[in-house]
Amino acid sequence: MIYLSTLLRQSVHDSEGRRLGTLSDLYVSPRETFPCVTALVVRPPLNTNTLVVPWSQVHSIEETPVTLKVRQAEITPYTPQPDELLLKRDILDKQIVDTQGVRVVKVNDLKLAQIKGTARLIGVDIGVSGLLRRLGLLTPIELLSRVLPLRLQDRTITWNYVEPIQVVQASTSTSEQLAPALAGAGLGGTALVTAGGVVPQVQLSVSRTKLADLHPADIADILEQLDAQEAGAMLERLDTETAADTLSEVELPLQAEIISGLDSERAARLLAALAPDDVADVLAELPREEAERLLNLLPAEAARQVRDLLHYDKQTAGGLMTTRVLGLPQHLTVEEALAYLRHHADHLETIYYLYVVDDEQHLVGVVSLRSLVTADPQTRLQDLLNPDVIHVHTDTDQEEVARLISHYDLLAVPVLDEEGRLVGLITVDDVIDVIREEQAEDLSEIAGTSVEEFTTEEETLSWRAVVGRVTWLAVNVAAGLLLALLLHGLFGPVLRASALLTQDPATFGGLLRALHSPTTLSGMVSLLPMLLLTSSSVGSQALGVTGWQLRSQRGRDFWRGFFRELQLGTAGGVLASVCVAALSWALFGSPLLALAMGIGLGLTLLLAAILGLVLPTLFYRLHLRGSLLNAPLLDPLIVVLSVCAFLGITLPLLTGPLYTG
Repeated sequence: MIYLSTLLRQSVHDSEGRRLGTLSDLYVSPRETFPCVTALVVRPPLNTNTLVVPWSQVHSIEETPVTLKVRQAEITPYTPQPDELLLKRDILDKQIVDTQGVRVVKVNDLKLAQIKGTARLIGVDIGVSGLLRRLGLLTPIELLSRVLPLRLQDRTITWNYVEPIQVVQASTSTSEQLAPALAGAGLGGTALVTAGGVVPQVQLSVSRTKLADLHPADIADILEQLDAQEAGAMLERLDTETAADTLSEVELPLQAEIISGLDSERAARLLAALAPDDVADVLAELPREEAERLLNLLPAEAARQVRDLLHYDKQTAGGLMTTRVLGLPQHLTVEEALAYLRHHADHLETIYYLYVVDDEQHLVGVVSLRSLVTADPQTRLQDLLNPDVIHVHTDTDQEEVARLISHYDLLAVPVLDEEGRLVGLITVDDVIDVIREEQAEDLSEIAGTSVEEFTTEEETLSWRAVVGRVTWLAVNVAAGLLLALLLHGLFGPVLRASALLTQDPATFGGLLRALHSPTTLSGMVSLLPMLLLTSSSVGSQALGVTGWQLRSQRGRDFWRGFFRELQLGTAGGVLASVCVAALSWALFGSPLLALAMGIGLGLTLLLAAILGLVLPTLFYRLHLRGSLLNAPLLDPLIVVLSVCAFLGITLPLLTGPLYTG
């Protein structure tokens, strides 16, 4: 098997063995399922004009060095076609869509094969082995794996499972630089200008391709791995029905961003295809002026339904419900009801429960679909209905709605207004997000932090988040203060006496003298329990946030959470540092000891917060077992590393020339 990383920078020789330069890239034609290599790009030793050699004059790329069939003077100049791609420039290190694994992945290496006189691109390597191969470390690691339990899994996607790409021609001069843009790739960078003066710009082509054949929920998973602009571009290439089904599966903040980035007509078509409750949720996330503009583009009836929904509190049944509910008149016969359903089923949220109303739209009962299809065609609904209907009102809290649906195993529950009229319906899929929010709240109570704040797009640090985080840290600092006072009162005299007896300059070095000084030894012993309490608290809070993010977003937004946690950890560390420094000064009367303890504890707490974010994410990215992500394992690890860091920070300060404790 041939890998692009091993081919690049290999020497290229002509048929007489004369070295022409180094291989810098390969052209391929994307017209076939497995693209054929059409030419080699060779860079001469003196960095003169790049040489493009057609594949027809290449003997082999399987051997080292790469050899040609002809002499240097016989090389025919090759002009690449506008739709041809360069493997290194256009594909390597870019993000692609893996339609088999339903994910967006980064190309770490490319796998080629030379078959019957042609070379073809057959797959992409997205694993760690591809990165190690490019760094030249794969062979040593493979040797170590023979004696150590190291296993590098082959994570290769064959090219037929990679989303096809299209080429858009863009005229440019030789001085212009235009980088190709795959999904997730930026617009910066340099590009190699082709001989024809045309630079291919690579884009995802998702119209009528494998991606469009995926389930909308799977497409939504891919969209959530892209930014709003790229996700919107992908939706633009789907038909309206598929795009609307996909958009309804996307997380709400990204939904609003995608709609905001689309042109008004396309956005209005997508919103018109969504259920009214989904439209209301999306518009509630947009600025008022933009939401009003989109509402005005919707059909009058759809806009009226959405406006009605926007009046309800988002945390109530009215904010969850859809108005696509059918109230069948009680005087209808079974035959008439079935005929009505045939004409209106496409516009209903569910038909498993058929709600029966009187002339004033008051809910009087429910008929199951099973009862309807098995009853005599001339039977009236009022003779079939069950008057005992579990229902909620528009102002019922969403938690109570979720409890009712879960307790009674319902697929849907009707929503009534204050006068008992049927106004909406809540289906089981609508309460899944509510249950998820409740799980976030429960996890917040356990971890002592608001984990759901990291599922929003807010990037600024709020004082509410700081206060919520520092409150529980303050509780641990207070508990540590009591322990410090207790230990200082009980063991302080003994430690000071012991330190004075063993403090012999001829016997102990700088570090030992510091540890056997009465002030240092007493301070270390008294404040160490506070360090254990606070570092464990901060680490648990960070683990709670990271665990929720890995569960809900699979770590896709790590850096935003990392920087927010860094800010929160810094705020808590500063406050804890001030408290510990003041306590140390009051107990031991040493400004330098107080400074060392304050700095040491503050930096240690910041480290504990970072470890709480980094360790589970690292284990997750390495595809280690789920048991390694559990707090009972990570908490002790964070505490041990925190104590080591505390000692590593404070002891050098306490053994410095300025410290005389």
